[in-house]
Amino acid sequence: MQFGGGGAEISGEESGVESPLPAVVVDNELSATELVDVITHCASITSAASYRLLTAASLLHEERELDYHLRRTEHHDGQVFSEDDLHRRAADAAAGIDPYAQFRPDGFDQATAELGAALMITAAQARELIRTGDVLRYRLMLTGSTLACGRIDQKRFEIAVRRTDFVSDADMPAVDAHLAEAILARPPMSTTQFTTMVDAIVATHAPDAVRRRRERAGDDRHITIGPDRFGPGQSRISGSLPVTDAATLDAQLNAMAASVHPHDPRTKRQRRIDALLALAAHLDVLACRCPHCAPPATTTDLDDTDRNDTDRDDEHDTGRAGPQPDPSPEVPGRAPVPTFHIVVNLTTLLGLDQESGFLDGHGLVDADTLRSLLADARRSFITGQPNTGQPITGQQQPTGTRYTPSRALQTLVRCGELGCTFPGCTQPVWTTDLDHTIPFDHHTPTTGGATTQRNLKPLCRFHHRIKTFGMWRDYQDEYCTAWFCSPTGHTFVGNAFNGRDLFGYLVPRQPPDHPARSHLAEQRDTRTTTRRRELDAWEAANPPPF
Repeated sequence: MQFGGGGAEISGEESGVESPLPAVVVDNELSATELVDVITHCASITSAASYRLLTAASLLHEERELDYHLRRTEHHDGQVFSEDDLHRRAADAAAGIDPYAQFRPDGFDQATAELGAALMITAAQARELIRTGDVLRYRLMLTGSTLACGRIDQKRFEIAVRRTDFVSDADMPAVDAHLAEAILARPPMSTTQFTTMVDAIVATHAPDAVRRRRERAGDDRHITIGPDRFGPGQSRISGSLPVTDAATLDAQLNAMAASVHPHDPRTKRQRRIDALLALAAHLDVLACRCPHCAPPATTTDLDDTDRNDTDRDDEHDTGRAGPQPDPSPEVPGRAPVPTFHIVVNLTTLLGLDQESGFLDGHGLVDADTLRSLLADARRSFITGQPNTGQPITGQQQPTGTRYTPSRALQTLVRCGELGCTFPGCTQPVWTTDLDHTIPFDHHTPTTGGATTQRNLKPLCRFHHRIKTFGMWRDYQDEYCTAWFCSPTGHTFVGNAFNGRDLFGYLVPRQPPDHPARSHLAEQRDTRTTTRRRELDAWEAANPPPF
């Protein structure tokens, strides 16, 4: 190891780690297919390394904690030798005085400092790694093993840690076992799908944790505004608030951002922050900045030439109507109405059960909160087999021959998913397009892809274009599972966990029996019946005692 010139040089032989440089040279000669394999291989190695790092952080804390306790007991073992000393220490404890304050910093602080220095991270980040490592070793052991074998990454494991924070020690083994089983039984999934799956398992096996988390949500609300470390001249806003309040604010910002005319020069992201500033100024309307709504330029600063040109233009336009603004969903000047989408069982809405529901863009929400949100909401009821919405003219049209899905079918498809179905995408489902897996034939609708639940899936605009104009191929089976094949030949499942896992009535009905399936079913029934008759005959011939 050599230090000098403002840096450190560590050779592979001295550090005990094989240098990656030869592999990088080889990677330059690999094909795209091989590079994807390298990427997934490196991701699995990174997950295994994360498991080891978190374990080491926890072990470092334990070692430093033992050192601290040993150092403390050398000077003060906690024993008292008189009644007066006992009363004095009891009074100090009642007053919140730490008898070991003079021996600070403790083992947790020492481990935090060492870990932060080793990884060049803040103390807060180091503390979080130590806490996560402790959960990995003592609370989510089975789920942690899925991190070790590369089925999930550190980010998803941290999601599991936070979403199970309020689960009691008695309920944690069941939650851990079911979560690890779900991870191993399903293909990898996006963070939105993974978070919803964790919440669903917690709601099923530790319902008290959901109640405790809801009660704590209001107490933990906060907002922070500070300088952006990566954007000079900018600030960053972050905070935490209950999911219902967040959904209301998010819907209000979206509604205000969509209320301007289409030719407003700002992007949606810019309009959302302008809407937030408008709310802070006690305004519920976002001013439009399109050319037709912008305030007219004054002539006080024009010179004589410009004023003459303006006068000539006015004379030329005499008697002609001025430009009119384009229509928009909301009329500027009128407060827009915020909208958010909730999927919930009718039995829950009626108070017959306490099943959680799904709030689009925010995840699972407990039953009591959903009922309060839906008190005055507009509701749509779906049964799993929507009306096609096609007119009947003389003879009934074949099902699915209209390109635009009916409103009921759109609702059914969106309720069956948690977001965009492209692998890894987290776009909320009600902001996506509905894509025909088998393309719709506009010239001969009866020969192209049908507009049905089994041939529709939500895709955000970006991934919709990638699928349509790129080299990706997709397939959707009879149970609406979406498969995507990349240009390199790799296949991914896009909706490993979806709304149909939460709401069973959304699962499509079994397809009609095929003669081949019926034939095999008859054979199974025959074998079962024959075996049962043989057992009955043997029991009749050999009555007890045997």
